[in-house]
Amino acid sequence: MPQANDDSTRLARKIEALRFAAEDGHAESMFLLGVAYAQGRGVEQSDTLAARWFHQAARKGHARARTSLGYLHSVGRGVRFNPVLAYVLLSQASAEGDPLAGDLLMRLRRRMSPPQVREAEKRAAKALTL
Repeated sequence: MPQANDDSTRLARKIEALRFAAEDGHAESMFLLGVAYAQGRGVEQSDTLAARWFHQAARKGHARARTSLGYLHSVGRGVRFNPVLAYVLLSQASAEGDPLAGDLLMRLRRRMSPPQVREAEKRAAKALTL
């Protein structure tokens, strides 16, 4: 049983180090802390806190964080359901080279109505030119 306790202690230390770096503005740490909250790994599972950390990392240009936040908006986990915003985020992440974003974008597009797609494409084009 001591092994499980050692693993738990190591994970707690890693989470604390991630939190420290994330609060200091490190985008990758923000993203990884978001993943920890999304999965409930080393912290209590919270889609809301996952979304908050993904949002902060995305604002710093982290493509996979944009993908993760876009996914959360596409299903309404931890944030309000917003397929248009999800489309914009996934488009940005895809343009930045995240292959998962492109896959999620295709799936999302099939679930959206034509007016939603038109609005999303318009907003995504505007966001990509800023």
